[in-house]
Amino acid sequence: MSDDTRTSSGSDTTTVEAPAPAQAPPDEFVPPITGRKRTLALVVVLTGFVLDLLDITIVNVALPSIRDGINATASTMQWLVAGYALAFASTLIISGRLGDIVGVRRMFLIGVAGFTLTSLLAGVAQTPEQLIVLRFLQGAMGAVMVPQVYTLIQLLYAPKERGRAFAAMSAALAFGTVGGPLVGALLTTANVAGLGWRSIFLVNVPIGIAAFFAARALLPESARNRRERLDLVGATLITAAVLLIVYPLVQGREQDWPVWTYASMAAGLAVFAVFVLHQRARTESPLVPMSLFRHRSFNAGLVVVFLFQGAVMSFFLVITIYLQIGVGYSILRAGLSGLPWDIAVPLLGWLSARAITPKLGRAGLQIGLLLLIASMFWFMWAIHDTPQVSIWQLLAPMFVGGAGMGMTFPPLMGYSLHDVPGEQAGSASGVVNANYQIGVTLGIAACGTLFFSLLAAQAPAATDEVAPRLRTDLVAAGVSDAQAGQISVRFRDCLTTQLNAADPTLAPAGCDSTSLAAGGGGTTAQVVEQRAVETSQVSFQRAMVGTLWYSVISFALALLGSFLLPRR
Repeated sequence: MSDDTRTSSGSDTTTVEAPAPAQAPPDEFVPPITGRKRTLALVVVLTGFVLDLLDITIVNVALPSIRDGINATASTMQWLVAGYALAFASTLIISGRLGDIVGVRRMFLIGVAGFTLTSLLAGVAQTPEQLIVLRFLQGAMGAVMVPQVYTLIQLLYAPKERGRAFAAMSAALAFGTVGGPLVGALLTTANVAGLGWRSIFLVNVPIGIAAFFAARALLPESARNRRERLDLVGATLITAAVLLIVYPLVQGREQDWPVWTYASMAAGLAVFAVFVLHQRARTESPLVPMSLFRHRSFNAGLVVVFLFQGAVMSFFLVITIYLQIGVGYSILRAGLSGLPWDIAVPLLGWLSARAITPKLGRAGLQIGLLLLIASMFWFMWAIHDTPQVSIWQLLAPMFVGGAGMGMTFPPLMGYSLHDVPGEQAGSASGVVNANYQIGVTLGIAACGTLFFSLLAAQAPAATDEVAPRLRTDLVAAGVSDAQAGQISVRFRDCLTTQLNAADPTLAPAGCDSTSLAAGGGGTTAQVVEQRAVETSQVSFQRAMVGTLWYSVISFALALLGSFLLPRR
């Protein structure tokens, strides 16, 4: 058939053009693997994500056992936590960029293998110095794994499918953050084969080996960009900037925020400004393509992720301290109190991906943030009632908070990375992760400082409230009124000093209950001990209620920032 139809009328000829064929729709996203194989690949990827999260939180629970096992000092224990965070934060952006250049599968395999090896070596470490070095290396290997997780999700799932994948990721995030202390408590108390604290590292080895071989078999490789080169100057600048900012944050409170901490953070901001100028001037292979920041969804997502994740992680740190030290929960009981959160996150994450976000769009995420705010107020109400809060009073607000997180995290990550081109996915995920890590570090530093400052501020009022009852109890126990008055004054000074210290669990020299009893016998010492516990509980209760306002404000600011995200 000809492309046109001709009709004749005398000498006139009229040509009627046939309609042009419709343009073919652009090629739709074709995942490299589908079905069960893709689901298994996602499980493998999230296993690496969980391993990293667990090793951030699990070590905190085991610190007392580590201290006793290898004669670690207080400084060593600080570095076991801080070293991981420093190495992780300073390596993230570089690792994300390397994923773009050499391939995300290859980088993920390197990260899993390195993390598994350093976990094995940490589990057999004999000295505090060895363990500190291995924690640095473990943090760096974690940073090699984690940026590739976001990129692999983008590689495996079309934009309309990523909500489900991010819902699974939010469940992994909840398990790693909330379940970490519980897993740590179970492993250290079980003392399998007499390993004690070493089991928290050695448990990673079989999981890591299985994940490595499964990743080799299942994960597709992204296209390598052989024209790209790693920006070494940019890598040096961003590493220095992150170290200068994060190091004083993790060490500042322990050292009472000396002048150098503020100078270091100011220098870090200056170096970061130089890094931005360098990236703007670099036309080939920038470490962080500035074109990423042309996407409003990416910028808004960074703001909301920063506030949201910082508030979530700092809340769990403080609530764990409050329950274990302030209320007297065992490690296991404190871990079990977070189970409703663990249950709610995957449940609401699944509903969010399947129904809520497709129907409500951005509003679903905002409802999640409102639920988080409501849960913080619920915690305030439950804690305000009594210093001896029961685990049953915590179940409902924990579930509501987990529901809020489940509704927030999956669509938030989808919004943040939706407009990012595939060839920049590694860089984008590295930026998101670094932003997340710095947000968490800032949130924990700010929230921790606020909590312990409020604890110290509440101590005088709490001791003044308890001291009259202490004096009455002492007189009833047979202590003279004059001596009871002296013990009460000394009691106030000791408790105020203790709750103002870096470690409020340690009584100052000469301030234990026996010394305070001043030879009054076992009954007197018991009375002093009971009232000291009461004073501590009252102080922790009031400090916790005050600190929850930090979470409320952070979630509220994240809610405001969410209005910059696209509606759909």
